[in-house]
Formats: sequence, C-alpha cells, structure tokens
Amino acid sequence: MDVDHRLVSLRHSEFWFTDGNIVFRASNTLFCVHRGVLVRHSPALEGILAMPSGYDTDGTEQLPIILHQISEEDFTHFLNWVYHISSVPPPPEEQFLVAILKVSHLWMISNSIQFAIDGLEKLTLHPTRRLELARLYSIPQWIAPAIREIMPLSLASTTDTEAAQMGFKVYTIIARAKEVMERERRALAAYPPSLLVSPSFSCSSRLHSQCKEAWSGFWWKKVARAILHPMNPLPLTQILQLVIEAPLPNGMNIACKQAMVDAMIELEGLEVEERIIEGVIRAVTLYFNSL
Repeated sequence: MDVDHRLVSLRHSEFWFTDGNIVFRASNTLFCVHRGVLVRHSPALEGILAMPSGYDTDGTEQLPIILHQISEEDFTHFLNWVYHISSVPPPPEEQFLVAILKVSHLWMISNSIQFAIDGLEKLTLHPTRRLELARLYSIPQWIAPAIREIMPLSLASTTDTEAAQMGFKVYTIIARAKEVMERERRALAAYPPSLLVSPSFSCSSRLHSQCKEAWSGFWWKKVARAILHPMNPLPLTQILQLVIEAPLPNGMNIACKQAMVDAMIELEGLEVEERIIEGVIRAVTLYFNSL
C-alpha cells in the first residue's frame, strides 16, 4: 500500500471521523473513515488493504494511504454516496456520478458502479463523452450506441474536447471508416443499380431501353441528390423506401420498376453503411479490451 509522510496535509472538514480507523490521502487532504464501512461495500477492498506496505503504521495520519489519480473532490463525492450524511451542497450530477464511478472502478465496488452507470444513462451526455467513460471504466454496453451516434457527425465540427475524449486511436478508426463510407455512397449515387435487369413480362427489349433511361434519370434527380445532400444525406438503408414510395418515372414500365426494386432488395450494397459501422464497433471494442 502506498504511503507518504513528507507532505503536510489537511484533515477533511467533514470526513474526519474521530472513531475512524483508516486514513486516506487524496490530493493534499486527509480522510479518516471506517474500514468496516468501506469493506462492506467492497469485499475486494479488504484484500487491497491487507497488502503489506513495509510500514507498521500504514493507514494512519502519519502514514496515510495515498489515492493516486483520485482528487479530493472525487473522494469526497464517493464518501457522500457511502455515508449519505454530507451537508456539502450537491455537485453537478455528472461530476458526482463520475467520481463515484472512478473510485468504485478502482476498488471494484459493483453496486456503486451500477448506481453511477444507471444515473449517467439518464443524463444527456455527448456520445464522445460516453465513449470516453466506456474506455476509462469498462462499460462495454455504451460502445455501440455511442459509435452509432458519432458516425453520422461531421469530423470538421468535432471540437478539441470531443477529439480528446475519443482519443487518437478511436478518432483514427472512425475517420478511416467515414472515408470508406463516403466513397461507397458516392459510388452508389453515381451508378444506378439494377440496370442489368432484363425486360419484364410486359416490356420488350426495344422499350426496355426507355425504362433504363427513365430509371437512370430518376436515380440521379431523386436518389443521388438525397444520398449526396451536404447537410442531411439520406442513409443508404432508407434508399429502398424512397424508391418504393416514389411515383413511377415517366416512360418506365411499372413491372420493370418492380423488377429493379426486387433486384435492389437483393443488393448487398445498400447495407454497406451498417457493415462499416459494425466494423468500427468491433475495432473499438477490441481496442478497449486491449487496454
């Protein structure tokens, strides 16, 4: 257990119990609390506290247990949750819940981890923030929803804070996937699918050239413009619905249109965005698991 007696520290104004039997130091503040209360919340903590430090007085005011990377505010918020007695005004809810999550993750306290996660899920957090918390505190169920929200967003509008929350590795994975996705979208917009469909039973080879011309014109004027819209591009998964609901293009046989729609249903290209997003989710999940 890490101890340090070289710094002069101040006792916390609220969480210094005269009958406490273990002392922690967070930042430059001392907390004297009850070992039994903490251990009751975290059986794993009992083993952590039992680890020898080389000092006979480990956990005393002279040699407190140092909480690295845990601030005074974080530990105060955590103890507020443990004891439920603080008169300190409540902090912003996210700050309070993340502090509980941070300390609880360190000490493997499952009930307070779940409490913090449940509370954070009720807040409106930016998806990059949720992705950051998922990475820092092992919340795998947040990865996929966050990625699905981030992928449609413009990287040009990403703030420095949001980029830092994603981290360089995740930002790179997303940027490369978005580039591939954009290339697939441009290709689909430029080349109407189903042009190789044979004439329907009510069409002829001579008239079918008109059907293909009408289909190509409809695709470029309606579908391609929707796909390439600069502000609100149409997801590829919604193209089929757009085509089905659109009026019959002038000069096109209705049976030929249905044949081309049937060919589109079998076309895997309309699902390319979903496959790319699923690939991003897998890549980010594997990366987080490797940390």
